Amino acid sequence: MRKFFSFVAAAFVALTMNAQAISVADAIAEGMKLDSMGVSEAEYTVEGFVINAGSFSLQYMNQSWYMADEEGAAASDFQAYNCYPIEGSDTLKVLNGDKVAVTGKLKKYYNKSQAKYIIEIEKGDASFISKVDGDHSVVIVTEEITIAQALEIGAALADNASTEKQYKLHGFVSAINVKSSDAYSDQYKNQSFWVMDQQGSGQTNAEGAFYVYRGKPETEAEIPVGTEVEFTCTIKKYVPNGGGDPIIENADQNITIKILGDAPAPEVISVAEAVELAKSLGDNEESATAIAVSGYVAKIKTEYSSQYGNITFYMTDEQGSTYGDLQCYRAKISEEEGTALASGDRVLVVGKIKHSVYESGGETKESYEMVAGSKATVEWKQAIENIILTEKVNKVIVDGNVYIVRDGKLFNMQGAQVR
Repeated sequence: MRKFFSFVAAAFVALTMNAQAISVADAIAEGMKLDSMGVSEAEYTVEGFVINAGSFSLQYMNQSWYMADEEGAAASDFQAYNCYPIEGSDTLKVLNGDKVAVTGKLKKYYNKSQAKYIIEIEKGDASFISKVDGDHSVVIVTEEITIAQALEIGAALADNASTEKQYKLHGFVSAINVKSSDAYSDQYKNQSFWVMDQQGSGQTNAEGAFYVYRGKPETEAEIPVGTEVEFTCTIKKYVPNGGGDPIIENADQNITIKILGDAPAPEVISVAEAVELAKSLGDNEESATAIAVSGYVAKIKTEYSSQYGNITFYMTDEQGSTYGDLQCYRAKISEEEGTALASGDRVLVVGKIKHSVYESGGETKESYEMVAGSKATVEWKQAIENIILTEKVNKVIVDGNVYIVRDGKLFNMQGAQVR
């Protein structure tokens, strides 16, 4: 790591030779000439005193702070955002009162919480001009603690403050955040969820669970409830802008989530039991955990999509019924099984269940469904390989091809239903 910072320091020296040294006041004046969110073409070295220093990020080895021309100023409109304090070949953290020089391009940024523009240098290198007394060292020490201990550490922090020390946590996923912005993202490969020390389900931060905000599963796939996980992070006490209970969570996003054990398989229930479970949910509410439902395909609503790898169908407990109370909406299924899925096939579907309430024709209606993305597998095919030899079937020839007719349904000689 020291060799890396030696390289960074050398690059920093070369960079500052081409940058114009200016005061904080001059940086603000120059930056305000830019368009909103505009970035200067030239690079500057801004010199000033550190005020309102934020926590040092052990994950990204950077820190944010504000700067002023006068030591001890109460506020400033210039920020060093996610910058890298370096002295020689070592990375240090800045303390309030340090005098530093930060090099980079100026950016005019609108701060919504302060309702005003501030000028910043983002991810710039910083050198120390002078340091106040205090511990500037960055010591990477990872302590292994329980989820309960992490919650205690977080609760003792000031509002929106973070630990400088990082911790290794181990636990079990107790609930998933189903908000679209925090559910598993195929684009960013991250996901938000709660973790507890023991196996459980439904528990959130207020009920003794630690919130993992946009962690990156090492498997690059959604983590289900019950999965055993391990991760390393600094701890933050987040208080929402509008107030409310604090949330104890990881300070940095995109921390790596190591999978130690798979979630236990959910108990398999019938279609009727699944519908009753959906009825117990509130209007347009999803279950907190996944369930497993076994039943027969009553009707294919939307054929298999090779583009999205899913299919929509209705399920029933009664083999041969063409009506089903439970819809499997855009269920994930293999292409081999999805293209051949037919009425009468018995399937196992694993996913969350939802109680939907909607208006149609001036009336309020209800439906019960397995949510999009549930995983479907075929347990038994209603096809010729399942026909008992003593069972009477009819053969027909259509356009020179032989088909089998069973229970009013047409099958080809490979056993797939022809629809």
